[in-house]
Amino acid sequence: MIGKIALSACLALALAGSAQAGIIGAGGFTAPTVIDFEDAEVGPIGNRYAALGASFVNFDMNVYATSPAPESKVALKFFDNAPETDAEIRFSSVMTRLGADASTNPEDDTTLLAYLGNTLVGSAFFDTGGDGVDGSFIGIEFLSGFDRVVFRTGTVVNGALAIDNLRFENVVPTNPVPEPGSLALMGTAMLGLALARRRRSL
Repeated sequence: MIGKIALSACLALALAGSAQAGIIGAGGFTAPTVIDFEDAEVGPIGNRYAALGASFVNFDMNVYATSPAPESKVALKFFDNAPETDAEIRFSSVMTRLGADASTNPEDDTTLLAYLGNTLVGSAFFDTGGDGVDGSFIGIEFLSGFDRVVFRTGTVVNGALAIDNLRFENVVPTNPVPEPGSLALMGTAMLGLALARRRRSL
């Protein structure tokens, strides 16, 4: 019985280590690939940046103001007759971080959903705004890795989303610091193994 408890604790510890994820700020990148869309052609972006490892679905090139807010070329998700349509970016290799300057109508917030293959790795909600003037920053980090990110906006107004200065990278900390909960779980697992060993020796 104790051996089973110890095994369960070890399994939970392994799962806790792989579940590291969260929101990342604009300054949280190490050496990302950056796409500013300034050389994009009018119309669907598609595979325009395939050489950089990213392809775009349901993003068109347009001129808009994101944060910081001089007008510039951006990737725009906007469907007048189908505002609930998602857009996505697909990567040719696994990434752990993604971020971009973003603008929506203040009522239309943004959710990013990260996938590895067909498996949802995680998601993050952002209270985006800007209405094309001030903008927001949206950024995610999932250390388990992802190769596709879906951009889903609210449709209170029209579901439009403009992103600029897209950045992405694959960086995994070499020596991640265990969280306090993980340390406690590790202690429980070690105690369970010690008790199981002692019971066998009796």
